[in-house]
Amino acid sequence: MKITEQQDLILSYEGCAVVIASPGSGKTFVLSKKIKQNLKALKAHEGVIAISYTNKASDELRNRSLSEGENPMSSFFGTIDKFYISEIIVPFGKHIWGIPENEIEIKKIDSLPEDEKSLFDWFTRDVSLDAIQYYQIDVFKEYFKKGLVFIEAIGVMANYIYSNSCACRKYIKARYKYLYIDEYQDSGLSQHELFLKIKNLGVVSVAVGDLNQSIYAFSGKDSRYLDELTRNAEFKYFVLDKNHRCHSSIINYSNYLLNHKTELLRSEKSTVYFRRIDGWELNVSVWIDRNVPEILKVFNVERHNQIAILTRGNRTADLINRNLKTSHKLFIGNDLDNNLNVWSGIFSNLLSYQMDPKRRFVDVVEEFISFEKLSRRKKNELNALKNRLGRDTVYDNEVKGEMREIFKEIAKIISPNSENNDSVILLDKVLQNRQEFESYRPADDNELNIMTLHKSKGLEYDVVIHLDLHEWILPNKRPGVNNDFNNPVYGDYNQDINLHYVGITRARKACILISSTKRTNSNNEVRVGRDSEFLWVNQIENLRNKRSDGRN
Repeated sequence: MKITEQQDLILSYEGCAVVIASPGSGKTFVLSKKIKQNLKALKAHEGVIAISYTNKASDELRNRSLSEGENPMSSFFGTIDKFYISEIIVPFGKHIWGIPENEIEIKKIDSLPEDEKSLFDWFTRDVSLDAIQYYQIDVFKEYFKKGLVFIEAIGVMANYIYSNSCACRKYIKARYKYLYIDEYQDSGLSQHELFLKIKNLGVVSVAVGDLNQSIYAFSGKDSRYLDELTRNAEFKYFVLDKNHRCHSSIINYSNYLLNHKTELLRSEKSTVYFRRIDGWELNVSVWIDRNVPEILKVFNVERHNQIAILTRGNRTADLINRNLKTSHKLFIGNDLDNNLNVWSGIFSNLLSYQMDPKRRFVDVVEEFISFEKLSRRKKNELNALKNRLGRDTVYDNEVKGEMREIFKEIAKIISPNSENNDSVILLDKVLQNRQEFESYRPADDNELNIMTLHKSKGLEYDVVIHLDLHEWILPNKRPGVNNDFNNPVYGDYNQDINLHYVGITRARKACILISSTKRTNSNNEVRVGRDSEFLWVNQIENLRNKRSDGRN
């Protein structure tokens, strides 16, 4: 990839920085290139912290950063939650709170008995460490001593331990020289506070994100922290706004959606289309079946898996999955992926390895421990288990049973002190649910992708078919006071327009926006379907491709 002037400015800068990166601007290329540069200058005991929002994004950044055989040294690649747990809470919580009675388990506060849940009535995800009283911290302390850490509170706990453990701060400062956090627009308060504290240790810190791709406000994430950094004099401000991925008309359409005063690129024709289907989701499926051959031909798409069908929620995704005749793959999340116990991470990675022939076994191990630092005996045991595991993904009880036992044996070698029955139970749930199990397999060349808009973030396809563009759905709203339909109340208009923007910008060659004259509601009742206002805001329809009859 040829380095652009914008990218070169970032690569040449050695200090703390904030980078606002638009879709398709090459941010992963820039991050991996900077990490490659850093690794060359580090000592063996030093490393880089590279935080990505998802395990998949983390794997991609790691692979690209080490693509030419670079030594990762003592670097950390992973999610912020994994960093909290493995680098702060587990090793240093015992320094200030004492040694836990049991191995650390990650649970939800909601899993506690009712009388114990009330101990956390004061807690919210966006609570600042400075606002927490000592007696409230003591609640976390007592559970930590029992071996329990709560997923909702790990950011606050990590922040507290870091601030009160001199050993933790010395460790971070001695080991890590650079800190990179991607998708910073989805940062929470605890992450933002800790980022600034690590930066103040002298660690060169870089935040990368896009204010227009903030779509996780419902889980306590807020783009204002990234916005604050752009005005912080201690951070050099850079912009990556040249989209090298999408067709110029898609860039125009998505940028105009956010700001109708945007300067448009020159584009001979638009590859953003709108179709209103007569009927409900069943008829939408029929339309997709009928038009896939033409889509492949017109946009020169070589494989079906370069087409994605994106939905607002799981309900529409499931309806399309059940009614679509064309070969396809539905991607859904599961509790194993969302669980933060170490063994859950090992099992998730092993399932991905099992289902994806492009993944390497050694990369699964390296997520949790250096393969080279293992004894020869343990290396041989792991290789033997890998050979027993094979790559057989036949879904039957005998195969699943053997897979489960091999996964446990591998986990005992990789992380013997993290054995966790909850993780085994969650693994069993995946193995017993064919749809969840199959979600670990990438779409075959001849399969269309079906997923939610949230799940599509960070991915890209030749063609996107964007569904659920109905009034009341996107943007989400409800009738106002006294059931007043003329003065509705929006859930979060800005988050929804960002979500729509994310969906459009997943497309490289073409984006097809779909509405329909009917739709199913949350009770699976068929109702009249009206177009989303996003389809007509600020006369945006003028940027879409016109049919021969002049209609959109």
